[in-house]
Amino acid sequence: MIPEALLTHTLRTAGRTALDLVYPPCCVLCKVRIFDERSVVCDGCASGLLSIDAPYCERCGHPLSTPVAACPACPGRTFYFDGAFSAFAFNRPLQDLIHLLKYRNRPGVGRFLGSMLAKRVEQEPGIPHITGVLPVPLHPIRKRERGYNQSLCIARGISDVTGIPVLENVLRRKQNTPTQTSLSPEARMANVEGVFEVARSEAVRGTTISLVDDIFTTGATINSCARALVQAGAGRVFALTVARA
Repeated sequence: MIPEALLTHTLRTAGRTALDLVYPPCCVLCKVRIFDERSVVCDGCASGLLSIDAPYCERCGHPLSTPVAACPACPGRTFYFDGAFSAFAFNRPLQDLIHLLKYRNRPGVGRFLGSMLAKRVEQEPGIPHITGVLPVPLHPIRKRERGYNQSLCIARGISDVTGIPVLENVLRRKQNTPTQTSLSPEARMANVEGVFEVARSEAVRGTTISLVDDIFTTGATINSCARALVQAGAGRVFALTVARA
């Protein structure tokens, strides 16, 4: 008798192969045929993603002109996270990918971006010691509208590569605040102040956690999440984002 797990895997593989014959997988950006089932973009479009390489501020992740340059983004700010890293600059290809993820019902794009982010940070000093990746939560109303949390998709992509577990339903958003897109930096900070709370403090107490989100703009959302985690007893909090605007 064929084991159930093997039978299920065989049927899924056969189904995916049959579907690919009818609807060959294509790049989500340019629609050219792709042959790597782990990717959602072709090599040409992937080459348009611009990495953020050192030097950058180890505290907030802001790119620096030289390794000894003072960070222009840190003065006057109180950060509750210990370090931040963004994989790519927020250019047009990445903007289109995140738009597909957030507004065109393409959660697989998030998982792909998470895997790309994980590969960039595997050699970062903080990542080997992180015990859990924690997606920035959506308010339940926003999650119902979208159908999923895009940050959770990204976190699962990170977990696929690193094996670090995803901490779900640990952090929650108490208020359905307006979108941050059109707000000034000061308004962004006020918009998310005190809107997050830890639902299960035992899951974070004494641990080293990485918050996961799609874009780091001013860091207001990440910082508000980090503050709630620190107040709940988290040991260290890092921030990982796909892009930095």
